[in-house]
Amino acid sequence: MPTITIRDNTWTGVSSPGEKRLKARAYCVPCPRGAFLTAELMLLAGVLLSSLLARQIPGTAIMIAACGIFFHITTVDKSIIGFRYSHFLRDVVVSVVLGIGASALLFYMLSPLAQTAWTMVAAAAIAAIFPLALRPLLLYLINHKMLVEGILVVGTGELARRLYRLLANDRGFARRREEIGKRFLDDPEGVADPGVAIDFARLNEIVVRDRISQVIVAEQDQQARKTLAAALLDPRLRGLDVHDAVDFYETFSGKIWVEALDSEWFVFTDGFHQSRTSLAIKRIFDLICAPLLLLSTAPLLAVIGLAIRLSSNGPVLFRQERVGLYGKPFTIYKFRSMRQDAEIETGPVWASEHDQRVTGIGHVLRIFHLDELPQLINVLRGEMSFVGPRPERPHFVDRLAKEIPFFHLRHYVKPGITGWAQVMYSYGDCFQDSYEKLQYDFYYAKHWSLGCDLNILWRTTKIVLFGRGR
Repeated sequence: MPTITIRDNTWTGVSSPGEKRLKARAYCVPCPRGAFLTAELMLLAGVLLSSLLARQIPGTAIMIAACGIFFHITTVDKSIIGFRYSHFLRDVVVSVVLGIGASALLFYMLSPLAQTAWTMVAAAAIAAIFPLALRPLLLYLINHKMLVEGILVVGTGELARRLYRLLANDRGFARRREEIGKRFLDDPEGVADPGVAIDFARLNEIVVRDRISQVIVAEQDQQARKTLAAALLDPRLRGLDVHDAVDFYETFSGKIWVEALDSEWFVFTDGFHQSRTSLAIKRIFDLICAPLLLLSTAPLLAVIGLAIRLSSNGPVLFRQERVGLYGKPFTIYKFRSMRQDAEIETGPVWASEHDQRVTGIGHVLRIFHLDELPQLINVLRGEMSFVGPRPERPHFVDRLAKEIPFFHLRHYVKPGITGWAQVMYSYGDCFQDSYEKLQYDFYYAKHWSLGCDLNILWRTTKIVLFGRGR
């Protein structure tokens, strides 16, 4: 998912005689990952060459390579320019620690590769300093437009404007935004005026002049799309990337733009494959891991149960009806984190991030997601999986299905303890949050794979370890 920077808030009229006026907006996309990988390989080659010249076992190179692998797993190659410095620093520390652990395990299994403690400390220091030193260099190059690619959104005003608003207001996008300079597209012939028309032939000039590498078509009118396609045919065959707005939004944000969908899209788009083999593998994974996790956390479960019993009145386990696969209801199990009479006066309401109904013990459980552990029972019973959309209460399902298009389609995937929406969207306690999470749920359903599940479980582990509550 690339990081996007808005460069210009000006609409450009683009039209052809007798044709509907189209509009365009320019964006700039920092693309540091290629530079990061290149610098990483150069560092590794240099360390490996020095080890060979010194006729030493390349233990330092092995450790740096291990840390480098984790740099990509923990997305240091993206957070190096697109996130807060504290977030980036945390990713670096986690990657280096995991790299040291993996290297130490390898050295233990293959004793001829074993290194001295000082060598391991030196390798860890090099691996940690590398991204810290590279970050200001990448930011400098991006500031001077040397590691960026241009994106042009083209389409009729309303749809293209909606795409712009979605990009500008998207939480993940806003969090990654970097203000690196001013205008990117600057046409001297008055394109700042949205009423000024430019012939379609000028579109090729703009693409070449402003080094546009991607054009995003935010247009639903079929006649206008045909005219626009004819204008983009030459640059497309010369290597320009052209994407539909829905596909682009999906790629960059990790979610699917529900507002722009129709039934035809679900039928003809790629993805949404759930073969019997893949579902069997997923079920086997659940059946192996759920009992192992229950057994390994049994002492913790006992302590939590005792703490809940002593701290407040009511049962240890909380039972509630949820909507599962194909809309079938089931009973979900959790450790009780609220007062027993939490909804007597209000009826069903969404839990909020700072809910006053949460008990003291419940607050701690929610921070580290420990109240979710009893759901392993639901996994064993086949009602849930480790990874999938969060199961919702029937009361809210009925309400949301009336207000959000295609909401019921999320029930074609088995619900999970964790999921893509949970790791990408921190909290949800209102209609708008449910809408946002549905877009992530559709993305997961479309792109599901064993690798996708492992990625989500890895992200969930980081969330639990760092105590990011919901």
